[in-house]
Amino acid sequence: MSKPKMGLVGLCSPVESGGQRYEELISSSAEAMKKAGIDVVIGERSVWGPADAIRVCDQFKAAGIESVAVMDVTWVTDSLKYLFIHELKVPVIFWAVPYPETFSIGCIQNFGSVLKTQGIPFEYVYGLAEDKDLMNRVAGVARAGQVVKKVKNLRIALLGPRQTWRVAGPQDMTEEEWDFSQKLGPTIIHMEMEEITGEADKITDAEAEEILKKVADRTGQVKCTHEVMLRMAKIYQATRNAIDAMGLDGIAAECYPNYGGLMNQTASWLADEGYIVDTEGDIAHVVAQFILNEAAGGGVCALGEIGAYSDADDYMTICHEGSSAASLAEKLDLVVANPSGETGSFIGVPLKAMEKVTFVDMQGIDGKYQIMIANGKTLPVSHQEWVNAGEKLVVKLRADGVKPSRVIGQMIDAGLHHHIVIKEGDYRELAAMICKFLEIRVRTLEAS
Repeated sequence: MSKPKMGLVGLCSPVESGGQRYEELISSSAEAMKKAGIDVVIGERSVWGPADAIRVCDQFKAAGIESVAVMDVTWVTDSLKYLFIHELKVPVIFWAVPYPETFSIGCIQNFGSVLKTQGIPFEYVYGLAEDKDLMNRVAGVARAGQVVKKVKNLRIALLGPRQTWRVAGPQDMTEEEWDFSQKLGPTIIHMEMEEITGEADKITDAEAEEILKKVADRTGQVKCTHEVMLRMAKIYQATRNAIDAMGLDGIAAECYPNYGGLMNQTASWLADEGYIVDTEGDIAHVVAQFILNEAAGGGVCALGEIGAYSDADDYMTICHEGSSAASLAEKLDLVVANPSGETGSFIGVPLKAMEKVTFVDMQGIDGKYQIMIANGKTLPVSHQEWVNAGEKLVVKLRADGVKPSRVIGQMIDAGLHHHIVIKEGDYRELAAMICKFLEIRVRTLEAS
């Protein structure tokens, strides 16, 4: 994983106290940022006025920074800081220094009120570079900026029937697609399912046999016929070809009800290669999975929905049509490719026990998106529990400090979607910061 690239600039005023500390503050801060794993781009000059600010903005743009730390070495005017906000349009953290005569923290409070009024997200810190908590916050913004830039440049294929029709809007797209794409940045690419099946038809059985050998280490038990698995191998390769041809980061594929079992095995195989294929055409949760995977520096997510819950046992049963990565099971022989119709398969995965997970749920429209981000753990799933739940993806999810009925109740009250994405590890703070800079409202669960 590459280092996040963050600009560092110090602002000063010729009519305020404290400007003499510029060199010391910037050099010590840059050194601490490098030690924190940040690729720091230091402003080529101290900023005392608009001409200096524009020069540094041009430098930062050329360097391709993903976020910026703006240090108020002294009190400075709003119009000077506005230039960095408007010119760079990247996540920003304002840095106040602990010297009373500078009014540095007051300056941040003042400009922060302007940004709040404008609806522009920001972070801030107070102190010096040796403060570990401060530096962790700066590093968090740098990592968030790196992920935000990637989200804004995602290419997601919407795979499935999309006829030419409209009421009084776009022809073969929806206003919702435009809305989501304009607000958060991802490019949505339309593909018909026949583009995948047609490409799959060109692949020979002999080639499919070789593909099955390559993916054997993430296939598990097979209860489908060999003919079905050959077909799955061809669908996988056709999908892989589309990913390579268009530089796709994810796919939201139609599945239920007309294409059940067509993309499930492909989704499972591709997940452990680092590609997200959602098998219910859910673009928002492709993005949610991408955010969590990026926050973790890799790995896979499980996507499901609440099928049952018990306050007495303190867990929710999360299930889904099988399309999850084999690596989510405790061991490969617990993963099963089951028949789905005559030509498809769905993947049975009893999710392994994980001591700490982050789970999220995203929903919205009209430029107003919200995401619930919470922590919990997953419990072991017995063979009988897996069988009773339909031999598909089965997860026993326990939220931290919130009983299941309250989890469900709060999700319903907030109007959240029925899908839940689950990721091993604790990424709540970083994911929340990423979503803040994407202007997605972050919701948390209230304890029981």
